[in-house]
Amino acid sequence: MLQKNNRQKVLEIFFEDPIHQGIGFQLREISRRINLAPPSVKKYLQELQTQKLIIQTPHRIHNYPVYSANQENNYFKLLKKLHMVQALYEVGFIDFIENECMPDVVILFGSAAKGEDTKDSDIDIFIQCKEQNLILEQYEKKLHRNIHVFFSESFGKLSKELKNNLANGVVLKGYLTVFS
Repeated sequence: MLQKNNRQKVLEIFFEDPIHQGIGFQLREISRRINLAPPSVKKYLQELQTQKLIIQTPHRIHNYPVYSANQENNYFKLLKKLHMVQALYEVGFIDFIENECMPDVVILFGSAAKGEDTKDSDIDIFIQCKEQNLILEQYEKKLHRNIHVFFSESFGKLSKELKNNLANGVVLKGYLTVFS
């Protein structure tokens, strides 16, 4: 497992909930969530702003700044996507799928694969194998997301739209054969 530094902990707040309650996060709220002193949090927030990964805006009513993810930034989207892939491996989801299904390929697709998911988004997974009845509650609890699994034994039988989504997804395990 990779060690998480304090900067990463601050950034993960924005991966999990890019625009908290439609407003953004206050500095003290971030501080409480990750158990880090406000001056340190402020330093990391300034670094993330410099990299254009987060945005500081004034609160609508009060006289203090709030922070939200810069969801237009491609680097933020890439980091968020990598965070999701790492989380799927760390909770054991990929190993579970490998052991239960023995798939040819496992693909993360949809908003999570684009780095555009929110805390209310689900996780879309394609598994190329015979359909199985999987119990995913423990992984959904660990990831705080619903997981939707799509099965197919043949890539060729899928709709064009789904094929395009899979082609633009993230291969988590195996190899996708498009042309045979």
